Order: sequence, then C-alpha cells, then structure tokens
Amino acid sequence: MEVYMDNSATTRTFPEVAELMTKIMCEDYGNPSSLHMKGVEAEKYLRYAKETLARILKVEERELLFTSGGTESDNMALIGCALANCRRGNHLITTQVEHPAILQTMRYLESQGYRVTYLPVDSCGRIRLEDLRRAMTPETILVSIMHTNNEIGALQPIEEAGALIKQMNPDTLFHVDAVQGFGKSRIY
Repeated sequence: MEVYMDNSATTRTFPEVAELMTKIMCEDYGNPSSLHMKGVEAEKYLRYAKETLARILKVEERELLFTSGGTESDNMALIGCALANCRRGNHLITTQVEHPAILQTMRYLESQGYRVTYLPVDSCGRIRLEDLRRAMTPETILVSIMHTNNEIGALQPIEEAGALIKQMNPDTLFHVDAVQGFGKSRIY
C-alpha cells in the first residue's frame, strides 16, 4: 500500500482534467496567439480558463497573468514591487517559514540593498499579529505571507494581517502566496 505524504504540494490530477489536458496536448495544441484554426481552438481554452479564474478570484480577466508556476509568479511580484516602490522605502517583511521561492527572492533583494524582517512563528507555525505590528515601519513597502504552509499545512491569519497592514500603512502592498491553499481552502 502506498502512503503519499506530499499531497499538499503535488496532488494527483483528477481523471477528467487529465483527459482534457491530453485532448489539448494531442488535438488542440495550437498557439493561442495564431489566427489559424488550431490557434483559434487553443485560444478558446485560454479564454475559458481566464473567465473561470477571474470569476473564482473576483477579479477582472485583464488582471490575470499566466506564468510557468508559483516560483516565477512570486519572483515577479516581489522583485517588481520592490523596484516599483523603492522611492517610498526599502523595508520588506516576510516569515521565517516561507516557501524557498519567497525566501530566496527576499535574500536576493537584501543583496540589492533592501532590509528584510523575517517574522518568527509560534508552535503551530503561525505568525503573531503583534510581531507583524512591531515590524511595520513607515519604510515598509511590502509584506509577503504565505496562506498555507507547504510543509506543515499551517494557515496564516491572512485576513487579519491584511487589515493590520492597511491600518498601519495603506500604501504598503500585501503579497500572499496562496499556491498551496488554492482549491483546498477558501482563500478568496
């Protein structure tokens, strides 16, 4: 009997999803940016995916950007935010238990002159809001906290953290890596 202990990070694909992916990869594999029929068919899948995700996330379709995965998305968000807001400050906040995609990017930003505060977690793997409150400064331009921990499954108090951040500095951006929780927990 197999016991698989990494289901949060890599979950078995639903058979109907695998069937659809096989159809797309073997029959409707065209470039969705091309005007030929294969491209037109491929674009329909892309459009449907954007409509579906926009509805679930309660955002506009134009606000969605598809990338190769969570790491690329995290890198783009953190580095882009830091560079775009460097005139307002150079302080970033994250947790000590983030996914390597966040921690490595924060270390890179430190090497570029940004100051990063790494919040500790309690015995359940959750941040303390009081630690976040103490870490916030007028120079804080970004806070990044994962929704669901990829190793222990701890859920962070995202809603409360977001409210605290906005209360203390409405201009501070709040990034949430929700890859592990999407589809498993209500995150929207």
